[in-house]
Amino acid sequence: MIATYVTQVRFSQGLYLDIKTAMLLWAVESLTLSVLLLAMWWHDRGLKVVLAWALGFAAHGFGIALVGARGLVPDILSIIVGNQLILLGIISWCAGMRFYDGKKLHAVFLVPLIIWVLAMQWHLFNAQFWTRVLVFQLCSALCYFMLGYLMVRGAPQPRGPRRIFAAVCGLQAAAMLATALASPIVRPQRFADLPYFTLYLMIGIFCLVSGIMLGARLLMVRGEERLRQLVISDPLTGVLNRRGFLERFETMRRHPPAGKLMLALAVFDLDHFKDINDRFGHTCGDTVLVTFCRAAQQCIGTRGTFGRIGGEEFAGLLHVASAEEAVQITESVRLALMRQAIETGGIEPVVTATVSAGIMLAPVMSAGIDHMLSVADRALYAAKSAGRNATVLDDGMTITVIGTRETRQQQATAVDAGQTVTLFPPQTLSA
Repeated sequence: MIATYVTQVRFSQGLYLDIKTAMLLWAVESLTLSVLLLAMWWHDRGLKVVLAWALGFAAHGFGIALVGARGLVPDILSIIVGNQLILLGIISWCAGMRFYDGKKLHAVFLVPLIIWVLAMQWHLFNAQFWTRVLVFQLCSALCYFMLGYLMVRGAPQPRGPRRIFAAVCGLQAAAMLATALASPIVRPQRFADLPYFTLYLMIGIFCLVSGIMLGARLLMVRGEERLRQLVISDPLTGVLNRRGFLERFETMRRHPPAGKLMLALAVFDLDHFKDINDRFGHTCGDTVLVTFCRAAQQCIGTRGTFGRIGGEEFAGLLHVASAEEAVQITESVRLALMRQAIETGGIEPVVTATVSAGIMLAPVMSAGIDHMLSVADRALYAAKSAGRNATVLDDGMTITVIGTRETRQQQATAVDAGQTVTLFPPQTLSA
């Protein structure tokens, strides 16, 4: 009897020491990942998701270390602060997913932490080991359920890794929930007494390693997306370059919205842009380009896409229901630049610029980018010939100049005065 008892005590003590060792290793691994992620964020500080995950692993690691140091540090650090840090780490991972999806943080993620803090103020919950286990496991399960929810309900891409990540979070939450529900029955007094502790520990290690690998995959996908964005974007203005614009053309041609069965291609060319560079310098010229792109993107909005296809030549691709709609959008772009006072910061504090535009329309089903560009370029040439600062529509049979110089000036004055104006009266020339 005595020998059996001593063996059980030694086994229990050995298991207890192993648990502390496991927690220490767990903490070291989390802190190491935190350092690596912080270094990655320091290299590119625009990656908020990396910073949030780094802080999450740091909080998680320090929390695990404090919990594992039970008996070596004051109970308030081991029990209260340690578990708070663990919960804060999971919440930081949730925050990272919000950043990953380009969304704002939400106060609801703090609910598990608030529950833990409030529960620890009551003697009913903080007096015994098993009651603390009950509260902590419930709060942790809630955190992991929220993290899994963000994986499923966030951005759709990439679907595969996000769904697997959500399943891993669900497994971890289920294990914690099962431990919480069993605690009032078993009433453990230490870690070694937790129900199915070995299985629980194995699930925790599996989920941690899987989460690290899947998180790395998500970061790789984000890095690939950023690299691709650099490949298809113009570095100065941030809009699509020619390659990106041509790719977007195919996407828009295959997926027209309801009621918009026409594609309109509007080609823009800044008037006398070489003179602007020669007179005010290339820095001023760059400012004009950036200002025009911002104005064009605001006018087009979600109705189409916009890109830089040459030096001072740009193009907008629109889903429209009629030629009138295409003209209205294109004219809004032209007028927006014409009315813009562009600050240069140079000898001339403010300059103005104008743009000419050529439009070509085609049915979505038969639209071809090469043909549309050719016709739109011809319309743009006609706009230049008509005196610049004009919009021309080429339907393949006639070339229509939208307004004369006088009517354009009248409309600009009316717009500046806040009046409502209609489309310019067209002039039709033989093609």
